Amino acid sequence: MITKKDQEVALALRQLVTAMNKRLRKQISNPEHLSIAELNVVGMLMQQKEMLPSELGAQLHISSQFMSQVLKRLLDLGYISRRISPEDKRKNLISLTKAGVQKVEHTRREREEWLAAQIAEIFTSKEKDTIKSTLALLKRLEDRIPIMQSKI
Repeated sequence: MITKKDQEVALALRQLVTAMNKRLRKQISNPEHLSIAELNVVGMLMQQKEMLPSELGAQLHISSQFMSQVLKRLLDLGYISRRISPEDKRKNLISLTKAGVQKVEHTRREREEWLAAQIAEIFTSKEKDTIKSTLALLKRLEDRIPIMQSKI
C-alpha cells in the first residue's frame, strides 16, 4: 500500500532528478546546438551500439518523421553512420561514428567534472559518505525501472 510518505518522497525525488538533469544539460558545450532529441539518440546509440531508426523512435518516443530529421542532422554532422541490414536489405542500421562516440564521451566528461567540482565545494567528507550510501539505495530503485520508459 502506497503511503502519503511514499508519495512525498516520490515527488521530491522526481523534482530533484528533473532539476539536476536540466542543470547537467546546461553544463555541456554544445556548439552544434544539438537538440535534446539528438542528444538522446547519440546517448541511446552509445548504449545499444546499433539500432534501426524505428527502434530508436520507439525507445525515445519519437515519431518516424521527426526521427528522420534527427538522423539526417546527426548524419550531416558526422556523428552517425548507416549501413544496410544484412537480414533485411530494405532497412538501415544506425550506429555512432568515432566522432559521435567522442562527442558523447566529451559531454559526459564535462558534466561529471562540473558535478565533481560542485560536490567538492559544497559537501564535507561525512556528507559525501552519506550521499554515496544514499546512491546505493537509489540504485536499487533504478534497477527496477525499465530503460527509456519515459524521458529526460
